[in-house]
Amino acid sequence: MIGKVTEWKMTPEELEAYRKKYPPKTDQKNLKKKAEAFSNIHTYGSRSKKK
Repeated sequence: MIGKVTEWKMTPEELEAYRKKYPPKTDQKNLKKKAEAFSNIHTYGSRSKKK
């Protein structure tokens, strides 16, 4: 066994306090890149074939 797994248990009040102190971060820059990368996914079949 590599290491011991620790299970954390919080009350709803403790969880709310933790989330206020450490709010979840969203990286808008990466979300935008991902959206751009898959913006034309439905046009894949209509691409021209190699000659």
